[in-house]
Amino acid sequence: AQIMFTIDLAQELKGTNVTVNSLHPASYMNTTMVRQAGITPWNSVETGADSILNLATSPALEGRSGLYFDGQNESRANAQAYDAKARQQLRTLSLDLVGRPSPI
Repeated sequence: AQIMFTIDLAQELKGTNVTVNSLHPASYMNTTMVRQAGITPWNSVETGADSILNLATSPALEGRSGLYFDGQNESRANAQAYDAKARQQLRTLSLDLVGRPSPI
């Protein structure tokens, strides 16, 4: 859902000099949640932080928006994220759930 919203938001912000992207920073980082789930961490929190900082500060990403990154690598999200009809259905449902009217 977050990736789908990011793709739509990138389209809405086109031409404003504001970029938005989605990021999966790292898998099974050494966090309390992962440890309490009984999972052996695969990555450090520092690895995840490096991915976040790269996305926020890399000159190579300036002006690039609506993308999905897995760590520091541009990647593809689930195919449904790129389905405009599915994104519109999600937006309509989300707005309905919070009591806001859907734009036409």
